[in-house]
Amino acid sequence: MSALPGFVFSAFDSASDKQFVGWASFRESIQAARRLDGAELVAKRAPSRPEQTGPLGIWRLLASNNRELGRSGSAYSTFEAARDDVLRLQRVVDELVIVGVRGTVSSQFGWIATLDDVPVITSGRWFGASSTSLHSAATTLAVFETAYVAEEVWVGSHSVGRGSRRGLVATSTW
Repeated sequence: MSALPGFVFSAFDSASDKQFVGWASFRESIQAARRLDGAELVAKRAPSRPEQTGPLGIWRLLASNNRELGRSGSAYSTFEAARDDVLRLQRVVDELVIVGVRGTVSSQFGWIATLDDVPVITSGRWFGASSTSLHSAATTLAVFETAYVAEEVWVGSHSVGRGSRRGLVATSTW
């Protein structure tokens, strides 16, 4: 893969996988955060935990230096569903609305991108300032539409670099 921003897909055996639990916990905390403008965050929220008992996955958008720019606002039951959703969001990126949020700690700022009031993308971490958080959101959306979409699924550690074949499965299923 070239040194361009790109999407990677991570697979987990179940919703109890330690790394999936970390993703779900962050998503829950950012969706529970307060909007910076004080308005209601969203009219509709993704379910806090998937009801599925089998394998599931998420996507992440990585910068050319492998830094995470954003991540999926939902978990997916199949690789095809996750990849199709990324391709759909790339077509409607101009319709996404960025919502700046503040966490429970005074220096916790993040963002959510919504489509029709449904969270579809979240920041990958908390930021120390609202301006940094919103800059991250703008950067994410600026590269979202043209980022490379992987055709492989990651299994195992999230720390495996995109250039490595270790941890990749050349399949379309979780």
